[in-house]
Amino acid sequence: MTRTGLFGGTFNPPHIGHISVADAAVESLGLDSLIVMPTGTPPHKELSDGAPDADARLEMTRLAAAGTPRAVVSDMEIRREGRSYTADTVRAILADEPDTELWLIVGDDMFFSIERWYDAKWLLENVSLAVFARSDCMPDIRAHAERLESRGARVRIVEKQVIEVSSTELREALPKRGGRTFLSDAVYSYIIRRRLYNALPDIDWLREKALALLKPSRVAHVLGTERTAASMALRWGVDEDTARTAALLHDCTKRLSADEQLKFDSLRATMSNNPVPEKLFHAITGAELAQREFGISDGIREAIRWHTSGRPAMTALEKIIYLADMTEPERDFEGVDRLRALCFEDLDRAMLEALEMSVESIKKRNLPLDATTVRALEYYRGITK
Repeated sequence: MTRTGLFGGTFNPPHIGHISVADAAVESLGLDSLIVMPTGTPPHKELSDGAPDADARLEMTRLAAAGTPRAVVSDMEIRREGRSYTADTVRAILADEPDTELWLIVGDDMFFSIERWYDAKWLLENVSLAVFARSDCMPDIRAHAERLESRGARVRIVEKQVIEVSSTELREALPKRGGRTFLSDAVYSYIIRRRLYNALPDIDWLREKALALLKPSRVAHVLGTERTAASMALRWGVDEDTARTAALLHDCTKRLSADEQLKFDSLRATMSNNPVPEKLFHAITGAELAQREFGISDGIREAIRWHTSGRPAMTALEKIIYLADMTEPERDFEGVDRLRALCFEDLDRAMLEALEMSVESIKKRNLPLDATTVRALEYYRGITK
């Protein structure tokens, strides 16, 4: 007879606490397999406002459980219409595997309420209960286990210490750039990429990911741009972490060849309407990659998109990234010190001076001049008269 565990939950999101229970269950119960079962519409509680859809919770659960031995994530309850009742799930599992010894893995809150579950009498006759309990309620757990056992239930209290995480507090932390340490990197990356829970990336995590996309020779430039953008953001009332995000990702496709970048939808669309010099490719493709992989806002995407050419009527964030890229500490050209000072005195005049320097440099090198840069220069000449 095989021994199978059933571990269900909303997994909203699946965190390291869930995984520590899963790992402990496999080891402590000697399971041949562990079915991890995200619920569709849970009968015992409502999903939080703004919860990801069932498919997203299923995918996150698959990512979270990937490292747990003998674990398989099932979509049975998610695909079932209506409320997801554990008794129905157990019936389906036993119909497919009638010779399995099925262990239902529950926390102390579910353990105390299990007699009120749908078809609880049948359920307790057909599964064994593995209870993962907090140490502070162990006397009550033991007393309840004895009472259930006196009625014929099979109960095992697993006293192996597991990680306790509040899903509610985790969801509240994600929009504040917190919560990363309670999630696997794969799950956290998925949440950031899909902008689930209105999550904003932890800046240290983002920095690590962004620098991994660069050639080693470009790291100092990007870090310098980040520091400069953060300082300018504080000066001009722009969110510092938003500026850091744009700065860290502004060169994220710089290492790709022109042919590789021409595979990006955004660049192909741009080139079909308004061909741009190859030197500007990475601004267009970088904006696409950053939004696709890091779920950035439209404002950050536009700051990356225009950080090389500029454009008329730029937002404060766009100006900051353009100017930080041009004046970060690694830059060394005639007039850079004056331009650095101007960045903290008058953003529009700094843009005018930077654009004039850029156009002059491009002409001296006989390089193609982007039409948007010309329009940007005319714009800032007009508003700074």
